[in-house]
Amino acid sequence: MYIGELFCSGLARSVQSLLPWDIPWHDPSHAVFFIAFYGALGAIGMGLMVALGRTLLNLFKKNSDH
Repeated sequence: MYIGELFCSGLARSVQSLLPWDIPWHDPSHAVFFIAFYGALGAIGMGLMVALGRTLLNLFKKNSDH
């Protein structure tokens, strides 16, 4: 097995959906990509939640400087 098979295996097969239950996890290249993809989406989502939370805390503070 060479490295091209790992990253380009099964080009004839395609992923029909990005939903986790539609991903063929038996293929290592799909697993690596989607773990990184959902990890990045999770980090972005957590950052947005932190920003929203801090904005709401500053908005409802009694002694705001604005």
